[in-house]
Amino acid sequence: LRGNPQAFFKTHVSPLRHQIRTVALFHDRRGYAMGSIEGRVQIMHIHDHEQVKNFAFRCQRDPNTQDIYAVNHIVFHQQHGTFCTAGSDGTFHYWDKDAKQRLKGFSRLPNSISACDFNAGGDMFAYAIGYDWSKGYDQQNRASESIWLHPVVDSEIKPKK
Repeated sequence: LRGNPQAFFKTHVSPLRHQIRTVALFHDRRGYAMGSIEGRVQIMHIHDHEQVKNFAFRCQRDPNTQDIYAVNHIVFHQQHGTFCTAGSDGTFHYWDKDAKQRLKGFSRLPNSISACDFNAGGDMFAYAIGYDWSKGYDQQNRASESIWLHPVVDSEIKPKK
């Protein structure tokens, strides 16, 4: 994948029907995940022979009300290859793309999660809580803006065998 930074390696047309809000590369550089404002994640593989592994799934949804929230951020864990989605609903979830399953979901927080990341060692997860403007100016809530740190436990993020 290295070469001329001015030339495209490959382009894909998004199969998602709504605006893409975030994109993150797999830890092994074989593909990427993209998240949309419609609460969906699309897993895409770069090489043609792996295109059969592409799939999409729903997340960042309230099962009680059927409300749909934007996926604001996706980040991959560098050691395990699993990933996290964070969204406008104030929740974050750990996922295993290879097993196509959610590993762990976390409780709703007082505001949207606008950004998140794992540290280099993969044992700490940081996320930003704050209004993401998904409900317009009138609904803004700046009182609960903060950075939260979550220690990562292998049983939460490691793929199930």
